[in-house]
Amino acid sequence: MELDELKSQGDGHEKHERGERIFNVFVNEHPVRLLGHAETGVEIKTAAIEQGVPIHLSFVLEEEFPNGSSRVVGDHERVDLRENLRFKAHKASAIISVNEQPVEFDIRTETGAEIKAAAISQGVHIQLNFVLQEELPNGTSRIVGDNDKVHLHEHLRFTAIAPDDNS
Repeated sequence: MELDELKSQGDGHEKHERGERIFNVFVNEHPVRLLGHAETGVEIKTAAIEQGVPIHLSFVLEEEFPNGSSRVVGDHERVDLRENLRFKAHKASAIISVNEQPVEFDIRTETGAEIKAAAISQGVHIQLNFVLQEELPNGTSRIVGDNDKVHLHEHLRFTAIAPDDNS
């Protein structure tokens, strides 16, 4: 709904011409104006993007509380609006395992070569020419070639072994 249809109520609060209230909230410390009594996570992100906040719809939205805690707001979850709510929007990330060591990624699709490069940059002692294997839930594994794409998500497990290792 268009925010230019707003009317001041004289009490510091603004209302839409149909009587719906405008709430001022913050997304990543940027002010965002929302119309109505409740919005979904995706509606909050959409309004923030339309109002110039540099985020994407794919970002995770978290409601931040005054005590320092936060909670994730799902895309289709409704949030009851009130003045000065604070949200943080950020890329979704996942921690996977390479040779039993954690490696953090933004959730997206990566190639085998990109997984190895990220693991090396995060301190895993492997080399780019190592063979990468995905450890599957059934106890088997599959080779992930340098150009093979893997959609990353939590709890994926990989091993990387030297190409001349016969173990």
